[in-house]
Amino acid sequence: WMTQLSEDGLIDVYPNEFTYNSLLTAVSRNKDPNKATKALDTLRFMQSDRRVKINSFTYTNVLNACAYTHGTPNVVNTALRIAIIVLEEAIENTEPDDRLNILFGAFFQACSNLMPLEKDKAKIEKVVEAVFYKCCDRGQVDAKLLSQVRKACSTQLFLRMFGDSKSFPN
Repeated sequence: WMTQLSEDGLIDVYPNEFTYNSLLTAVSRNKDPNKATKALDTLRFMQSDRRVKINSFTYTNVLNACAYTHGTPNVVNTALRIAIIVLEEAIENTEPDDRLNILFGAFFQACSNLMPLEKDKAKIEKVVEAVFYKCCDRGQVDAKLLSQVRKACSTQLFLRMFGDSKSFPN
């Protein structure tokens, strides 16, 4: 709608990162099982608009759409693949000193929600472990993130990374 108004001659009316991020927030809260795909489509559309500055909030919103996707195994697997792709893009397109703990947390939330069974978590443990160490390298670890990592990890991976820690956040 805003794009159409801009094309119709209202030069000061066009979508920007704020309007797109608002749209992505709404998409992530929607019950549509294809919201992860729609969020990725929106991100791609944003990337094609030179006026829009994509930021960590944009990537986090797409990851949240993935994290709260429910549906068939195919839909869930698609959401997980999108989460991995978007996280890789976010890491590549942000500065090393950007605060990304919320973005990383959204990724771990997606892993936890989309792969809730222990046997499923084992399938993605290499990704979870690599992302956790990327968080460490970038100084992005806090108590909330550790809690999200714990939920995304298989028990075996958790014990390998942290040992039998009784004081680890739930």
